[in-house]
Amino acid sequence: MGSALDQILATEVDRRSVPRRELSLGVTLRREGADEVVPAAIANLSATGFLAELPEGMDLPEIFDVELPNAGQRKAYIVWSGGSVAGCNFDRPLSKADISAARLKSAGPQLTLDAEARARELELKPSDPIWDIANETPSAQKWPLVARAAVIGVGALACWAPLVGIAALFA
Repeated sequence: MGSALDQILATEVDRRSVPRRELSLGVTLRREGADEVVPAAIANLSATGFLAELPEGMDLPEIFDVELPNAGQRKAYIVWSGGSVAGCNFDRPLSKADISAARLKSAGPQLTLDAEARARELELKPSDPIWDIANETPSAQKWPLVARAAVIGVGALACWAPLVGIAALFA
């Protein structure tokens, strides 16, 4: 049986071997016990940690809270930092569902140098037209359903007309 230090080091090595998913997710990091927030972007994510892009010159405390889709608020701590990026670990691992939810909210696997602007860009607002039927074209501006179906049907039949004509010539 190894020492406690050996167990901690083994755990850190295990954490580094966990597969990471590239993404670009705007988040806010909250200093533990404070109202001050730091806008950031997560560039890659695993069950045990993430790579955070921070605004230039922004420092994070060793322990902070991060709000993630599906996972809610999670405690995290800095493992390493350099320039405007920091490698962070969660206090407890994320589930597969938590990682999937973050990937769905992600804008894609891209790394940006301006994390503050990227975080603002990625925040959804209630007025955003994603799955918002209030922003759909009003019914009064649409053709009636029967007319739309007739156009689709006539178009489909028109595609077959040349083939039917050729077949009639050879019959």
